Amino acid sequence: MKRGFNLLKSQAEPPSVWSKVYDWALGTARIVIIVVLIIVLIAFGFRIFIDMQAKALDTQIQQGEAVLNVLSQNETQIRVIQSKTASYAQIWNTTPDYSDVVADINASLPISTSITNLDISINGSSLTISGVADKTREQDIIDLENNLKNNMSYLTSTALEQLQDTSDQLKFNFTANIINIKTKSLSNITDNNAN
Repeated sequence: MKRGFNLLKSQAEPPSVWSKVYDWALGTARIVIIVVLIIVLIAFGFRIFIDMQAKALDTQIQQGEAVLNVLSQNETQIRVIQSKTASYAQIWNTTPDYSDVVADINASLPISTSITNLDISINGSSLTISGVADKTREQDIIDLENNLKNNMSYLTSTALEQLQDTSDQLKFNFTANIINIKTKSLSNITDNNAN
């Protein structure tokens, strides 16, 4: 048997257009289609994620609007209260504190006194003390005058202006000027209450 070698390339039919398309569809096109499908799936998943975030944000916005609507109804009332509080603080801080004056007047009364109907009137820095004493106890009025002059350093020109003698009573009237009137501030009161 004789064998022969064929050194020539085997002659095959040239591929047709359809066979080229078929080879391309089985190779390169398959990879391109798979990559495109993966990109579409990722885009679809991303779209779902964005939609979920948008719905959550819409829900938060609706809740925030509901809270704002409720609070806006109270805003006017809160502003009125803030205005009143500021006005009260200003009045409180600029109003003189006469409690020390009244306490000192009370301490200046003689221990066993016949003074009745004691009326203390303060108008700005002017102090007027009037009252009625038993006619037989005129010394009570003199003791009150001396105590006021000696004990109250923030009074100037304490003087007995009027002494009326009625049937069994003496009506008296002291006038004085108050100097260095103290004022209290709300912060001091708040600090004292906290302690």
